[in-house]
Amino acid sequence: MRWNLRWVAANADIWRPADLLQACRAAGYSPSLSKVASWWNGTPSTVRLDELDMICTALNCKIADLLEAEPPSS
Repeated sequence: MRWNLRWVAANADIWRPADLLQACRAAGYSPSLSKVASWWNGTPSTVRLDELDMICTALNCKIADLLEAEPPSS
């Protein structure tokens, strides 16, 4: 899976983890900055469904925008 959080965030004019945190809070969610930074700084090994919902609400996007299937490497 390819994690496209930064690309989706950039389309929403969000350039830093702190900006994403503000967008999440504006959408009624309150993740920690360390949690948001972990999403921002690489591909997370796990993301809970409620976290995906929160990110999608904050960025006004769909899960398919954030996650992109990649063919298996051989």
